[in-house]
Amino acid sequence: MIKSVKGIIVDKNNYLLQLRDNKKGIYFPNFWGIFGGRVENNESYKKAIEREIKEETNLIVKASKMILATNSKVINFKKKFNTIYYECKVLKKRKIILTEGQRYKFFSFNQIKKLNIIPIDLAAINIHYLAIIKKKYLSKL
Repeated sequence: MIKSVKGIIVDKNNYLLQLRDNKKGIYFPNFWGIFGGRVENNESYKKAIEREIKEETNLIVKASKMILATNSKVINFKKKFNTIYYECKVLKKRKIILTEGQRYKFFSFNQIKKLNIIPIDLAAINIHYLAIIKKKYLSKL
């Protein structure tokens, strides 16, 4: 099983997304998605997402609230994924330097619903939006 993490980053109620590379063999190529990656040996999920976001964007973040935990097998991939989604607070505003993917952009929740986005990432954003931004269902998290 592959252990992975994803970080939900929000600025002024807009979500930071990455347009994934359009390469064979990667998970959902050419889709928009949340930044993240694999957890290394002897690394906590929280430390992994903080490291991954720094590597991929140059942002310094702190993983705060866990939003969603999934165990899934993606069609056409042989391995199962255990993925934890965290809300990540930017600790220090810095220029975003993209090192992975085609580009990045901040989107409103309504814009995201119209994108070609990784389905489970959309589910995590939806949970975050309802629970944190709209402050509904907060007690159920």
